[in-house]
Amino acid sequence: MDHPILNSLLQPALLIFLIAFTVLMALMIPAYFYAYRPKNNSTEWIGRLDRRSFRPLTLGALSTADIVWALICLACAVFLWYAHYVLWWNVKWHVITSGNLFHLIVKHLYRTIPVAVTALSLYLLMRLMHGKPLPAILAAVIGALSLTSQATALALFSLSLLFLYLWVCAPYDAPTFFNAVWLALSAGAYGLSLLSHFPLIWALPFYFGIYIVMQVVRWKNGNPQTRRKKLVLSIVLLLLLILLGVIAVWLVYCVKRHKGSPIDLLRSFSFYKSMIPGLLSRLSTLTRRASYWYSLVFSDSLCFLAGVIAMIPLLHRLIKLRDTRCLFLLLLLPCLLLAWYFSACYAMVPVFALVIGMCWSSYADRGRPLYAVGFAATYVLFLFAELFIH
Repeated sequence: MDHPILNSLLQPALLIFLIAFTVLMALMIPAYFYAYRPKNNSTEWIGRLDRRSFRPLTLGALSTADIVWALICLACAVFLWYAHYVLWWNVKWHVITSGNLFHLIVKHLYRTIPVAVTALSLYLLMRLMHGKPLPAILAAVIGALSLTSQATALALFSLSLLFLYLWVCAPYDAPTFFNAVWLALSAGAYGLSLLSHFPLIWALPFYFGIYIVMQVVRWKNGNPQTRRKKLVLSIVLLLLLILLGVIAVWLVYCVKRHKGSPIDLLRSFSFYKSMIPGLLSRLSTLTRRASYWYSLVFSDSLCFLAGVIAMIPLLHRLIKLRDTRCLFLLLLLPCLLLAWYFSACYAMVPVFALVIGMCWSSYADRGRPLYAVGFAATYVLFLFAELFIH
């Protein structure tokens, strides 16, 4: 069967390009196990004989230096994104000159907002997951740089994961309303991402699963005298949050799609007549299989391939080291695989950037941060080189 997208994927130049990238990034696996070896002339190997157990997620300590590192991360992400965008525009249209370059940069300045939000969210999330600043910057930059479609939705989704991690790591005996702030921010950012890209609703089981697991953990480890009250309050607040979310989505839907007052639309029979088929049609798109071959010819495919490779060190940390952070990411992957299957590969970009960052953070923890720098430089070079392949 003649498949134009599959045929473009099998072009010799593109195929060699993807194979070369995969081979070079596959070196992350032996580099990880080489860095993982016990240090020479040390007793470190003795501690690895003990059977480890999963520990609760905790927050890494931030310092004032993280403000500088965050600004560097934002500057690198925005600069590289602009360089990639301008080069793409010049390769495709051949209209970039010194005269209109400044006008192009100013005209598309708004496009850097999702890039900046994604980079900052991923950097903070990596740092709060006890990642070192350097691998956190590298992972955040490649995650933001790999946003090729639905950038606003994925930026909000990255922000939602940051707030969700803060809620998960909140102390068990902290006030209920203190925890509710992080949960409300996470749900709000996730709801806004759904308005921008509805197939991300496949990640909803992850959010409910994390909520249920954390309630069980807090019931088991919390104060026996207050845990019942906190559980009831948490469930009530969650139901109120869902109700407010539905009302907010309803208002946005009314104003954005029907250009009328919500009160007037509620009184209109024609509104219901057009709304119900439209809603059913929207829901049917969630089970309409997308062409995942299409995503393999775009730059987010590099993040996908590198993320799949970095899954091996992640699984090793989960099984051998009982790293709970890896479990947090792995629980999200099946949901996003569904979003990829029914939408496109770019839904995986933020999480795979975190998976890659976990691998690179392992290098820094073992005193070999240059490994992360080398792989990040390779990633960026291939990202720019891909513009000349098509």
